Amino acid sequence: MFGRLTGIVAGLVMASGLAAQDHATEPDLLTLASGAVLVSASVDPATALALTDGDPASNWDTSTKKFPPPYSFVFELIAPAELTAVGLHGAGPRPGGVQGGSAGFVRVAGSNEGPDQGYQELTRFKAAPEGATLADIAPGMPIRWLRFTVEGPQTPEAAWVYFSEVIAHGTLTPPTDPDRFTGVFQSGRKDFIELHQDGDLLSGCYLENSGLSTGTLSGAVQSGVALLSWTSDQGIVGTAFLTRDSTGALTGAKYRHRSRKVWGGPVAPEGTITPCSPESVAAETPEVPVDPIVKALEDLGEVRIYGIHFEYDSDVPKPSALPALRRLLAALQSAPALNVDIEGHTDADGDDGYNQNLSDRRAAAVVTWLVENGIDAARLGAVGKGESAPVASNTTADGKALNRRVEVRRR
Repeated sequence: MFGRLTGIVAGLVMASGLAAQDHATEPDLLTLASGAVLVSASVDPATALALTDGDPASNWDTSTKKFPPPYSFVFELIAPAELTAVGLHGAGPRPGGVQGGSAGFVRVAGSNEGPDQGYQELTRFKAAPEGATLADIAPGMPIRWLRFTVEGPQTPEAAWVYFSEVIAHGTLTPPTDPDRFTGVFQSGRKDFIELHQDGDLLSGCYLENSGLSTGTLSGAVQSGVALLSWTSDQGIVGTAFLTRDSTGALTGAKYRHRSRKVWGGPVAPEGTITPCSPESVAAETPEVPVDPIVKALEDLGEVRIYGIHFEYDSDVPKPSALPALRRLLAALQSAPALNVDIEGHTDADGDDGYNQNLSDRRAAAVVTWLVENGIDAARLGAVGKGESAPVASNTTADGKALNRRVEVRRR
């Protein structure tokens, strides 16, 4: 059913990297940026989180011979996928002269029944010591869970085993549930995240440091994942990238500047209330509520807007950008004395000059849309920032997604 023999032959032949070249332009479905999550790892699951960050410079390793192979890892895709290829990224020689430890033979099995059942082997291949190795997969039933089993290192005498990334190519339809992220989630013993989804737009709040610190959240859903901006009660700002797995848990990363940490947790116990729960808001809402974008501009002088999506390599907004554009329009209409600059930001992929030009054009496109919908052009400026002002690491796939954004800055 899964083309096992075809996959095995393809994997062994394509260790030269030809398969990686063939799939070079396809998105990797096994990254947090694509909504994938690590379900389990037989050794050091904390370090194994690096296998889905999209950064070949980070890696998982055993660090010792105490844990002999094989090593098993289970990953969950954001939705069932028709896979065309799977593989991994070898880590090459490690610092200190360690040789031959990068993953050697690898078995990959898939399931659409659950993380612990229903697996059928997709392929077995010999991974290259460096770079991406991919094995083509014959068409078959959709796959939601992937189990990678690393049988050992490149050379038996290696001190330990390591590799950088897992990879999966194919097609899937991201979830479009309008309430996908609505809920309260427990991120620590007394720490919580609450989100409210309205179409593709998100708002909410969080408690951390055992509930002693609070903050607000705003953002948008893009391809089934949440891109968020957070602001602490001390005025510190940052970004976050979150997805939900099949158990309902929230999983992702929180950035402050380029520092990245794991963030999320399971659904909170029923009845859990946070500062942005309807019960709390009803008790504290002023008679005339202030638009959250306007409040951020008045208090901090700037606000990040996620959800203004553009066509690829273009300054034309996608139809999915309309909710975020309308939210910005409503904010400016509610504060007619507010003058702002619209800033376009990109990730670091591509040439600096190209990114600068693209961000110039995208900022101007947002200004044009606002003017066409009634905002006085004298209130607006368009500023392209290119890749010069990242809010997250450009080495991870989710960080790059957070860096592709529009910001509004008070003049």
